[in-house]
Amino acid sequence: MRPSQDYDQEALFGSQVARGGYSEAYESSQLLHSCHEKSGHDDTDQSEDSKEEEEEEEERGGAKKYAKLILPHVALVLLTCAYTVLGASIFYTVERPHEMETKQHQLKMIYSRQDEFVNNLIRLASVNTTGRMDWELVAQQHLHNMSDQLFVAFEKYFLTSNEVKKNTTAEIWSFSTAVFFAVTVVTTIGYGNPVPITNIGRIVCIMFSLFGIPLTLVTIADLGKFLSEHLVWMYGNYLKLKHFLFVKRGGRKERREHVCEHCQRHGIGHDMHVIEEQRIPALLVLAILVLYTALGGVLMSKIETWTFFTSFYWSFITMTTVGFGDLMPRRDEYMYIILLYIILGLAITTMCIDLVGVQYIRKIHYFGRKIQDARSALAVVGGKVVLVSELYANLMQKRARNLSKEAFIIENLYISKHIIPYIPSDIRLIRYIDQHAEGSISTSSSSLDLQSCRFCHSRFSFNLQQSRPLGEH
Repeated sequence: MRPSQDYDQEALFGSQVARGGYSEAYESSQLLHSCHEKSGHDDTDQSEDSKEEEEEEEERGGAKKYAKLILPHVALVLLTCAYTVLGASIFYTVERPHEMETKQHQLKMIYSRQDEFVNNLIRLASVNTTGRMDWELVAQQHLHNMSDQLFVAFEKYFLTSNEVKKNTTAEIWSFSTAVFFAVTVVTTIGYGNPVPITNIGRIVCIMFSLFGIPLTLVTIADLGKFLSEHLVWMYGNYLKLKHFLFVKRGGRKERREHVCEHCQRHGIGHDMHVIEEQRIPALLVLAILVLYTALGGVLMSKIETWTFFTSFYWSFITMTTVGFGDLMPRRDEYMYIILLYIILGLAITTMCIDLVGVQYIRKIHYFGRKIQDARSALAVVGGKVVLVSELYANLMQKRARNLSKEAFIIENLYISKHIIPYIPSDIRLIRYIDQHAEGSISTSSSSLDLQSCRFCHSRFSFNLQQSRPLGEH
């Protein structure tokens, strides 16, 4: 009985050990599963964190890229403003004390002339033998002296009639006036009122202009280019909207011949500003300039005691940097608004020149070359293609020699057989070198009529099967 009991105990112990092993294996598997879950969660969290970090880095990279792009332009504007304010401070420091001194001296000279005139009249009145001629001579002499003195005081030292009447001096070289003068110098407007009178002020003006004018012209050109690019962008969006409405109305099927293949296939893409940069309508640019000038007319008629036409005239003269100086703003409290209007107007004028003027200058520049290239142009005469230069030379020779009709026919046959290469009766049957082999060309004369794309304005020939642009976009 004992061995069996030992066997039962051993079996029971083995089963317990087995159950313990199973439990340990189960616990280990659960532990591994929990570790995998934790590692999976950790990997997910790490991937999400990495995505967020990448997005933040992209945002920071975009901000840095935008900052690098805009920083040079902002720095250029700030440098020009700082240079102008520095020059205005120097002019204000140099010219203001001298202005008050010279004005006081001119007022003393004017009043001394008046006293001298009055004393001479009193002296003549005390003499009984004085005749009319003596009175006239003395009066004319003193009036001429007074006129000369007043003219010098008004023209050179900018005295006003109120200052002469009240025997007081008004300050012209205020700091706002000095800033306005500095701006008119570096923008080459040059109203001529006020001007530096001292030798030191004139030397400073020369040095200030020598470095300030190129800096300001570059800054205004940069602002003008910025405005022109934004105008091209807005005009491109207008063309996109126009193209979208055109397609939405079914215009692609109805009037397809007025749209080139590029615009039909790709629409108005992001490269439209390249196409339209030199095709902004001149009337649109001119209208912008006229409207801005009219805005200046309204503004100056409210600030100064000028009529609208006078204000419009001043605005136009200023925008074109003519600057006669016959009209000059005097309200110091509005001087900075006027300066902002002038600078923005000069940028708009530069934009107009950049968009329209350069295009016409280029056309005029290459006009002579196009005329010279016309010598190698081709002309169709009687179904045959000949050079325009050869045709013109032949016609002039025939007119000079006065050949008979038979000789003319013989020479024509010689030219057609020995000089002109063989060309089929319908030249339009010849394919373009870059044309697809499967494309067919209609022999009708209307198939090669040149059309102008209503969106990109390129010239192209329309075919019943395909629309092939003649110019690259």
